[in-house]
Amino acid sequence: MTKVLVFSLAAASLAWTQVPPVQTGQSLAGVVRLNRAPISNEVLKVKLPRPVERKLPNGIRLVILESHRAPTISFRMALPAGSLRDPKGMPGVADATAALIRLGTKTRAARDIADSLADLGAQVSFIATQNETAVLVSALTENFDAALAILGDVLLNPTFPQDELDRWKSRQIASLDAAKSQPPFLANDILSKALYGADARQYTHPSADALNQMTRDMILEHYKKYYVPSGNLAGIAGDITPEDAVAKLNKVLGAWKGGPVAPVALPDLPPIAEKKAYLAVRPTSTQSLIVLANHAIERASPDYIPCQVLNRILGGGPSSRLFRVLREEKGYTYGISSNFTAQRNQNQFTVGTQMRTDMTEPALTEILTQFAAIRDRQVPAEELADAKSAIAASFVLGLESSSAVLGRWLEQREYGFPEDYWDTYVQKIMAVTAEDVQRVAKKYVPLENVQIVAVGDATIADILKKFGPLEMVKVD
Repeated sequence: MTKVLVFSLAAASLAWTQVPPVQTGQSLAGVVRLNRAPISNEVLKVKLPRPVERKLPNGIRLVILESHRAPTISFRMALPAGSLRDPKGMPGVADATAALIRLGTKTRAARDIADSLADLGAQVSFIATQNETAVLVSALTENFDAALAILGDVLLNPTFPQDELDRWKSRQIASLDAAKSQPPFLANDILSKALYGADARQYTHPSADALNQMTRDMILEHYKKYYVPSGNLAGIAGDITPEDAVAKLNKVLGAWKGGPVAPVALPDLPPIAEKKAYLAVRPTSTQSLIVLANHAIERASPDYIPCQVLNRILGGGPSSRLFRVLREEKGYTYGISSNFTAQRNQNQFTVGTQMRTDMTEPALTEILTQFAAIRDRQVPAEELADAKSAIAASFVLGLESSSAVLGRWLEQREYGFPEDYWDTYVQKIMAVTAEDVQRVAKKYVPLENVQIVAVGDATIADILKKFGPLEMVKVD
């Protein structure tokens, strides 16, 4: 995922409309791609360790995954305090609240909090995304109680000092000024407005005007409304028993009351019907950054799993069609990748790439040729099998830590998937057929309705007009 901002809210960009990361790295030219590493069917049989769920007195739903393989404990919790809760016309309040909450309590200054966590080798973080603010704590077992006590102090007794707010705003404005010259930042901004321009999902960063107008009272109001237990989903994993987990959290957060907070209700957006191109001009730029996109699926869609296979074949890594053809065979791009963003309130398919200005037209032409090919012709059996095996192996390898397994269970709880969803995930991947891939490609890979976002020299404007009606985007 491309990051160009030094914002303390940069972590919040996890929920932004994303320009997918451009796949680069060592050239694969001349390498024979055998893809024949044996994968045992036994290895791909997965049964995740079952968590225990408890409901705390303040309504928090706590998912507990006990594992004594390492002397560490991690805790995470979702608060209903994402950027979709920002006051109308004032984007950035959720980000500011998450950034500032750790910078002072009634008994600790920001430096005291930082020094205490450093001494413990522990982490306490607040990360605002569109739908929520994630609270994260991690520490060695012997230091977890102390880290959790710091979390309790920060969460229940923040002071949001005015001087810290002033410094934070100054840093954001300076970072914003620097970021506006960066192509990924500009492309992200344009794409979000193209896909979500009718509502708050278009937000990618606070404007300088919003930062200047932001007040401490706005942050306090956001904190009081949304930093509350509201049937929140939380999880704890590692070297801890369910009984100890409940006791420790009740001790620290037992006085924390509030809620409920109604969920944000936004409609699922269908694909945009008409193709269109957007250009942000960077004079004398020698490169073009191109994003092709449209709306696609949300996480609970039954098409999610076949779309993962489709993405792996089309643009999900250095063995994908787009990477092999555009970078390795034709040398049009520095790198290219595709991605399905399938989250609550966000649904899109995107392809991102960069190339020399003079390669813009042939690169765009070839991308759309590959779009048409995967829509019009079934994937060969060998290519399909390779993609499914790679996804399955990656999934299994991603279950090495208790924290990663906990993340899977929290996702299962959030979306209400069946209890055996992850146990049967590999089987579901391996059951995807060539017909399935072609079906979802026709449905979600945009061709006649593709949205093209470009950042580059003005000379590519005439090129973009060949691919759709062009809108010139003013850049500050």
